[in-house]
Amino acid sequence: MKSEDGIKMDIRKIKNIKSEMIKIGRAMLDLGLQNTHSGNISVREGNNLFITKTGSMKGHLEERDIVLPGLFEPEYGLFQASSETGTHREILKYAGSAIHAHSLPATLLSYLVDEVKPIDFLGVRYLGNFPVVEFKYPVGSKEMEDNIPIILKEKTAMIVKTHGPFVRGKNVYDAFFKLNILDYSSEILLHLNLLKMDFNKIPELRYPKIQNYSTPKGKRETEDKELLKQFKRTAHDFFYLKLSPFHTGSLSVEDGNEMLYSPGLSSPDYIEFDIKRIKRKKTSEDFFVNLHSAVYNYTTSKAAIFSHSPFGMIQGIKALVEGKDRIIPIDAEGSYLYPAIPVLSPAENIKKIVETAAKYKIVIIAGLGALSVGHTPGHSIHHNSSLRNIAYLKTKLQTMEKSGNIESEKYYENHKGEKW
Repeated sequence: MKSEDGIKMDIRKIKNIKSEMIKIGRAMLDLGLQNTHSGNISVREGNNLFITKTGSMKGHLEERDIVLPGLFEPEYGLFQASSETGTHREILKYAGSAIHAHSLPATLLSYLVDEVKPIDFLGVRYLGNFPVVEFKYPVGSKEMEDNIPIILKEKTAMIVKTHGPFVRGKNVYDAFFKLNILDYSSEILLHLNLLKMDFNKIPELRYPKIQNYSTPKGKRETEDKELLKQFKRTAHDFFYLKLSPFHTGSLSVEDGNEMLYSPGLSSPDYIEFDIKRIKRKKTSEDFFVNLHSAVYNYTTSKAAIFSHSPFGMIQGIKALVEGKDRIIPIDAEGSYLYPAIPVLSPAENIKKIVETAAKYKIVIIAGLGALSVGHTPGHSIHHNSSLRNIAYLKTKLQTMEKSGNIESEKYYENHKGEKW
């Protein structure tokens, strides 16, 4: 069967690919990774190229907004395709999907550096160092078409200076996952630069081993309707509040000698995530599985959440550099709930991490993430969402101090937190 663009392919496969691209376009808008009309998304299926139309609204895509202009030879629809089609076409000769977005932290960071060197766990694990490249004509130019595909053949991501990032992936979910990690790592590096952090003073952050990212299939190994509701609610809050980048973070609930465990939790309500049933005393090769298991082996908690809060990581890394073992809130609600939030090194042993989380409700593992525990998922996520606000406000107030808007951020700290 031929599609409306004259390409031989099963119509169901066409609809499925377009449906996935529509979901990712919506997710990009939900997270502010584009404005209403910016960016573009492409997918390769066999020898076919799917790409968003020029000027299409990525957050409100319809099937007609995705065209098949041909991967190796021009096809009908080329005149409607994105202005970046030439660049995407060359990338998709070796990748399954490519996304160009207008991440604001990444674009701002591009004014400061020529190479992005992530220091957070997710950036180090999934991206590594990647370049910022300046082009004379940084929008849809032949210069970009000639150079970006060469760069992305070696690197997973790059940023066009003053314009925004390009990423590649095995499929559109993998590409969007990498885009989220790029945005996250850029947010951390941007604000550490604004805080005039001496990066040479950051101690070696030894991160644990985990399994590779794989796209969740929506497998749910429980039929408990109430638990499913709580997992879904937590996944959506993770995503929409940006408590953790897309398909990162995890939630577990104790269930006898087993635990219900959801890796890659952060998802909007229109994209799937998994819930697995795992024997909690069985050792895994994945650090996060072992961390969640340890919560139930060493504490009386019934639920645990691990998030990758960007501003939590900014404050955790800053504390480590300054030789501190805690961050102290500067806002009224944060101070009321937590006189201080402990900070540990990512090299700390798992038992110490979970015992600290149980004692103080939440613990930051610098550069890695934040673990909170409680009696239910709702109880646990309260601490992660509170950390988001506490760390964001603290970071911004410190930036205001650097720019001379206030005299001292420490003036607003709850001093009881120094000895708590």
